Amino acid sequence: MAEQGFTRYPDPVAAYTDTAWKRDSDGNTRHTQRERATAVADVICKRRHHTAELWHAARAQKQAVDITRHRDRYAAGLQALRTYRATIAEVLRKLG
Repeated sequence: MAEQGFTRYPDPVAAYTDTAWKRDSDGNTRHTQRERATAVADVICKRRHHTAELWHAARAQKQAVDITRHRDRYAAGLQALRTYRATIAEVLRKLG
């Protein structure tokens, strides 16, 4: 982002939470030229540094560790989901 002239934001969250964007209660902004240019620079930066891919890989790794540590809980959750779906399928079959 610094290459694009946006040195104020150390990370995407800092850009999003900048009060300069004057967010309304619905979270939308006025979409000024400055804001659009900042968003474009952010996207270029994320593409160049493969940010989404890195975030995804880090999250997948954390999830794999959690599943390994708590396999019994995940297995129980999966069984509960299967039971729930089977019950719904049975009700739908009875209702025609």
